[in-house]
Amino acid sequence: MNQPKRIFIVGHSGAGKGFLAQALAENLGWQYIDADFGLAPSIGRSAVEILGKQGEESFNQCLTDILKNLMSKENIVVSTDDSIVCTAKSRQLLTSEFTVYLKVSTAVQIERISYNRPLLTVTNYETFLNKLRQERDAFYDEVSSYSLSSDKGSIEEHVSSVLKAMKK
Repeated sequence: MNQPKRIFIVGHSGAGKGFLAQALAENLGWQYIDADFGLAPSIGRSAVEILGKQGEESFNQCLTDILKNLMSKENIVVSTDDSIVCTAKSRQLLTSEFTVYLKVSTAVQIERISYNRPLLTVTNYETFLNKLRQERDAFYDEVSSYSLSSDKGSIEEHVSSVLKAMKK
């Protein structure tokens, strides 16, 4: 594999995609781009519930358009929205790039999300997040060039791990 010109970080909200992307960009001397809107996890409802079916389709098309645009750039590290994998076109695009799946356990995810932003009342937030996992985990695996868990370890260790994977 040639040296990647772009790195995309995918995974669930609360995994630390932005932290990892920023640290990687700094280490490589590349530009960091935050393309993570965090819509559903911030509100605790699905995109369909928030936006309606047509709104969800428009939102996903917007994410695909952003992804297409970013693929014309070089030397970038991008933290993506957790729903970036929800369309076949976005998955196809991500599969052609160096994409890191940053995993996180549900318990750690809930802790991080609740610490960083107020959660709206949801009957069972853990059930909501687990539903998103069932819908998306296989897609994250499908697009990833490399994956690692953010539950433990330092950001420096994670950056080192990704850099080693890039060289393979």
